[in-house]
Amino acid sequence: MKWLVALVVVLNLVVAMYGSLKQRPPLDVHAQEVSPGQVKLLPANWKPDASASKEQASAPAASAPAAQALHESKTAASAAKAEAKPAGKPEASKPAAKALDKPAAKPQEKPAQDKKPEALACYRWSGLNDGLLSRVKGGVPQLKLKSGQLQEESKEENKGSGRFWVYYPPLATQSETKTLSAELKDKGFDNYIVSNDEFKGNLSLGLFGKEDAAKTLVARLKAAGYDKAVVKSKDQPAKMTTLTFKDLDAAQAEHLKALQKRLTPGIALKGC
Repeated sequence: MKWLVALVVVLNLVVAMYGSLKQRPPLDVHAQEVSPGQVKLLPANWKPDASASKEQASAPAASAPAAQALHESKTAASAAKAEAKPAGKPEASKPAAKALDKPAAKPQEKPAQDKKPEALACYRWSGLNDGLLSRVKGGVPQLKLKSGQLQEESKEENKGSGRFWVYYPPLATQSETKTLSAELKDKGFDNYIVSNDEFKGNLSLGLFGKEDAAKTLVARLKAAGYDKAVVKSKDQPAKMTTLTFKDLDAAQAEHLKALQKRLTPGIALKGC
């Protein structure tokens, strides 16, 4: 312990001696005295050189303490940091930039517009007698109709047979009609009294295949004094059927038209 104290004392003495040796020597005023012979007088209009004055002015600045330069550098550094901070603030908007980097939302696809329903056709096939109806029904399955697409309607119609009947209306009484029948036979006009249909009591004078022939007989009767003879076209009742095809698509309509042209070229389809 003693040696440690002794060492500290020795170190203090060394430091004190070093400090005394570094002290500046006392200023000798007499050493700075100038001899009168060395003094030089300047002219009255003398001015100092501008470059020299500048050098003298800059000399103090050059000999400025290092602490002042260090202080100025620190001040400049702090000012630069202060200016850098506001410039760095916009970085806070980076999340917004990231948001922009996200892929834009895809526009919602518009729902597909509903397709317009296909126009459906409707046709009537009329004027079919029993024979034609049977043939048409034989070709209907190829249309592949659904329930309710085919309707059938039948009715009785009077169809001309192409024959013409000449008759004479009955007289007031049956006896008078018989007398007239006898007179006509005597003059060459063959006849008989109808007894079994709606023309019961009329005198039938003939059935002709051509209307002109029937009219010729009527003219002869009129020339003989019997001017009440009548020409009538004989009609025969017939069952006629009309088929109605509803809600046909394009394919069904085409098959129906082809079937009509093949089976009844003279009976056209009609729209409904």
